[in-house]
Amino acid sequence: MSTDAYEARYRAMLNTCQDPVLVLDNETIVAASDAEQVWCQPDVLVGRVLSELFADDLLTQFRQVLRQLAEGEEVMELEYQLRPEHLPVLRELGLSEPCWFRGRWMMSEQGEVVWSARDMTAQKHLERKLSHQAQRDPLTGAYNRRTLIPVLEMATAQALRYDGATSVLLIDVDDLSGINDRYGWDAGDQVLQQTVMMLHALKRTSDFLARYADDQLVVVLPETNHEQGLLAAERMRGAIENLELPYSTGNLNWTISVGLASAINLEDDAAAMMRRARENLLIAQQSGRNRVEGEAL
Repeated sequence: MSTDAYEARYRAMLNTCQDPVLVLDNETIVAASDAEQVWCQPDVLVGRVLSELFADDLLTQFRQVLRQLAEGEEVMELEYQLRPEHLPVLRELGLSEPCWFRGRWMMSEQGEVVWSARDMTAQKHLERKLSHQAQRDPLTGAYNRRTLIPVLEMATAQALRYDGATSVLLIDVDDLSGINDRYGWDAGDQVLQQTVMMLHALKRTSDFLARYADDQLVVVLPETNHEQGLLAAERMRGAIENLELPYSTGNLNWTISVGLASAINLEDDAAAMMRRARENLLIAQQSGRNRVEGEAL
């Protein structure tokens, strides 16, 4: 087969590939496919060197790949993200939003590197959505119980290691079962949702809110001592007491009871903190509800 025939076949293979494919001679692009991505334009990319197109962090990763191929690796793979705000040339060519790619590099017998890039953006979005769903309570949007324990363990360990403070609030929606019985489950669901929305509005960015049980929520308060925890809990209790939910059978009002525990012993861990918070919550409930109970220091 003649050289021209090989060249024609080579061009046809490039142009039928939907993924971006670049051919590199050292760091210069000598050929490119006409891929689905609008920014992958052969007439603009061919002749460019990588440093003209990519930011330093990406360039470092790509050069490491090329170095390993030169040292004898047959195939290299790498996942990377192209962000338009960091890539002015590609942005001008049409890269309008962050995109994830899985790159695959091989070196030809002629010493050129063939670089194909599979678009992983849709898969990354799906993975993120599934991860979000696995960590979140579907009714309230708060984190779920499974996510809570590692967060509380870390906050407690850091507080004790660095002579700091952390507190945890176990919050019970008072008589939620009674609300369900009197007004229906939809009313109870709305009460929980409104409670979470208010707690989310009151908590700090560093605080962590999770749904712990059907009628119970937990707020982890890093870098918060016992006195500060009591103030935060009382602020939440008062805000919930003043909420009013318009409902078809009449406006609903409800309250919460709160049990507070703070990291005070070297032996404290997530289990010990939650046990004491539960004990203090029980005291609050037995003392008439709509109140906050903390440690007996």
